[in-house]
Amino acid sequence: MGKTQFLSADEAAALIEDKSVVGLVGGGGGLVEASLLHEAVERRFLKTGHPQSITCIHALGIGDRQERGMNRFAHKGMTSKVIGGHWVWSPRMQQMARDNDIEAYVLPGGVIMQLMREVAAGRPGLITHVGLGTFVDPRFDGGRMNDAAKANLTEVITIDGKDYLRYLPIPVSVALLRGSYADEDGNISLEEEPANL
Repeated sequence: MGKTQFLSADEAAALIEDKSVVGLVGGGGGLVEASLLHEAVERRFLKTGHPQSITCIHALGIGDRQERGMNRFAHKGMTSKVIGGHWVWSPRMQQMARDNDIEAYVLPGGVIMQLMREVAAGRPGLITHVGLGTFVDPRFDGGRMNDAAKANLTEVITIDGKDYLRYLPIPVSVALLRGSYADEDGNISLEEEPANL
């Protein structure tokens, strides 16, 4: 394991490559959101045009309905796909979805949280009954919110005669998260944060 680096928000933002999958952690209305990192990524894009074509994934609403959170990523060319559990906090990203400027998907928030755990453990996605017969079932919309969304994020599988949804793995390149403290081993503490999401 390499030595942990402590970086400024701008230095960290500079490490995000084009076409990265960016995991965003927070709980809507600014709760436990990595606002300084979001601002740094937006600032870099507006200055350099990078990162381009990123995918954002989040389980809970990220933003404040004005400038923060997902709104920082709502620039043509910057974000190409969003997979979210809740979209209400980002009107600019909602508009990009309506205009088909991005691929837009919605999955249950709890499923996204569990899926990220499964992906981090190297497992082949999440298998659950949650979402069967609903808008995330691939026999219906498969979680697609607009015409630009073409990818299959779910599939129906049968185990012991019972149907389940398999949410396909979405490997995350970079996670933008907020914590109170960090140590040299990479552990992040939420000790001083208002919630542990």
